[in-house]
Amino acid sequence: MGLADALISVLQSERGGEVAQRGFDYQTCWALSEMLEYELDGKDYVFIFEYHDDVLILDRESEPLNLTIAQVKTRENHWTLTPLHKPAKGKKVSIIGKLFLNQKKFSTYSPKLLFVTNASFSFHPNTGHRSYFDATSMDIKHQEKFKEAIIDQAQLKASQVNLSTLRFIQSSLSLDDHMTHLTGKLCHFLSDRYGENTTLNASTLAVSLESECRQKSKFKSDNIRSFLDLVSQKGFSSRAFNAVIDNLNTSHRLQPDWDMAKEVFESLNKKSFQLVSLRATFTQVCIDLSQNKKNASTVYLERANELYDKAKINSEPSLYLSETTKSIDALCPDYEMALKPGKKECIVVYSIIQRLIEEGEE
Repeated sequence: MGLADALISVLQSERGGEVAQRGFDYQTCWALSEMLEYELDGKDYVFIFEYHDDVLILDRESEPLNLTIAQVKTRENHWTLTPLHKPAKGKKVSIIGKLFLNQKKFSTYSPKLLFVTNASFSFHPNTGHRSYFDATSMDIKHQEKFKEAIIDQAQLKASQVNLSTLRFIQSSLSLDDHMTHLTGKLCHFLSDRYGENTTLNASTLAVSLESECRQKSKFKSDNIRSFLDLVSQKGFSSRAFNAVIDNLNTSHRLQPDWDMAKEVFESLNKKSFQLVSLRATFTQVCIDLSQNKKNASTVYLERANELYDKAKINSEPSLYLSETTKSIDALCPDYEMALKPGKKECIVVYSIIQRLIEEGEE
């Protein structure tokens, strides 16, 4: 039996994560940050969320050969040995015991094990900073405690317990600002991959990727009938990752930009020095409108779109701009003072370009 078939046929242990979703924000940010490394290294992958364990990592979408099983846990203070090898109240298996129990289920495929966290480890010298270490580098007495727990909880013989397959990772993602840190990593990723040839917004990309992975985690395992189902419904692959980027790139190419806006402003007889100021303002408007959240600019754009009148634009564009801004101010008195006149003008121009692009696609 291949690994793909085994993942479906082997029964899962009880999975509370699909219901509770506790810690998934951190879990998905860690998984995405790992995907960035895989992408930059040119490695293929599939990350499976909330299936058998917190995260499974496969080496390919079709007929995978390699499996990594990861538990991702957050903690306010450092980790000691006890909460790792002793079962929590009401549980029969500890964190480490569960990893080796799942390894036992898939022992034919020699899976690697990861324990990932935001916190440091008090029982290892590589602590107090972002680090990783293999279980075999721990003090011998600590290794023995782990082995005793694993033998008991996973029902294994001493000869079957291989601690060299287990790695501990203290992630660089902080507990409170992991989304901000992921966005920073995406900035570096986009710069490394595309240099200055991309106008993708890292914040927008982070939100899109996080949303995709969250949907994967929520899909009920009971509805998985095949490996194809597993990958498509609960997995996120290199192909899926790049599809998100491609879709955003396509969407961005169809969005108004300064080159388009410059032609509009020049037709309105704006002078060179005015264009310099308008470029900065229009760029900020584009940033405001790409943040996927309500703000003064998005509200103003909604009203501008409602008031769009192509006939008036073609006949008297300058008059259309001034009348539209006055109308929006009257409709949205709470936002009248929130935006400067130049920004209002740029938003109306943005609306005009956006509607013309949409009409061109029809």
